[in-house]
Amino acid sequence: MDGVTLGSVGAAILGTSVYYMAFLFFRQAAARMPSLRGSRPFHTVWHMLTDGIWFTGGVLLFIGLAYEVIAFSALPLGVAQAAFSVSLVLLLVYATLFLGERLGPREWASVALFGLATVLLGLSGADTDSADLSPRSPSPWELALVTVPPLLVAGLVWLVGDRSRGGRHARPLAGVAYGIGAGVCSGVAETGIRGIAAVWASEGTVMALVASPYPYLTLGMAGIALAQLQIALQRCRIVIVATLITVTGRMMLVLCSPVLFDEPWPDGLVPTALRTGGFLLALMAIVLFPRHEMPRPSVAPRYGSRRREAAVPQRR
Repeated sequence: MDGVTLGSVGAAILGTSVYYMAFLFFRQAAARMPSLRGSRPFHTVWHMLTDGIWFTGGVLLFIGLAYEVIAFSALPLGVAQAAFSVSLVLLLVYATLFLGERLGPREWASVALFGLATVLLGLSGADTDSADLSPRSPSPWELALVTVPPLLVAGLVWLVGDRSRGGRHARPLAGVAYGIGAGVCSGVAETGIRGIAAVWASEGTVMALVASPYPYLTLGMAGIALAQLQIALQRCRIVIVATLITVTGRMMLVLCSPVLFDEPWPDGLVPTALRTGGFLLALMAIVLFPRHEMPRPSVAPRYGSRRREAAVPQRR
């Protein structure tokens, strides 16, 4: 591995580390905000943009996305996928040690399946270089194909799909639906980042970027994902939400790239088996995640001041 590739891998790990660091800012901001609901989008966006802590996290997130553009410009998709997933481990460790969050056996099994799925998906596209992507402008139907289904999923989750019954004995939701809804949108946004990297590698001008649909695809889908993420962080553990966003986002990135960039599907028995196995394991990981929180004793963080394990109680 030469110096350029090592530098690109470093940029990928740094970028995704900053990206997940932003989640911690969003989590802190969530505890200060009034109850956010998908049925009140303008209220949600207003409180996000006017909160200083959240805004700082938003700046960090877009810095991380900028580093992802650098990584996508030089790395094969499989290598980039693996590098982007490394920092999720750091977030899980931080949430366990400093936020007092814990994963149950089924949740750890899901995380392990996700890690294996990422490896298989990465190996299936190891020869795909983002620098070789066609920087063509996709047709309207191609854009609709990659944006409409995620928007429908996110809208369904946002409005009606992740509600729990009220009452004294109601079990709080773990955040699986929120993670999926935000994840499919973030995956499309990352596909847009690949497009930005491809256009920049081919044209090298800001005007070419502005004329392409990829910046608007990235910003639009990332904005929807952020709003849903912020609602989730008021109700759910960050380890669950972040993991689900990552696994569904990686799946969407692999699915959308052939549509927007004419990227070939793996050719040959082994690459096809790797990609199929990766998708199956990722789906198994999603299904295995418990939808409701199990009763757990309150666990104090190992370091720092004592906090509640949950950020904000479930709103009714």
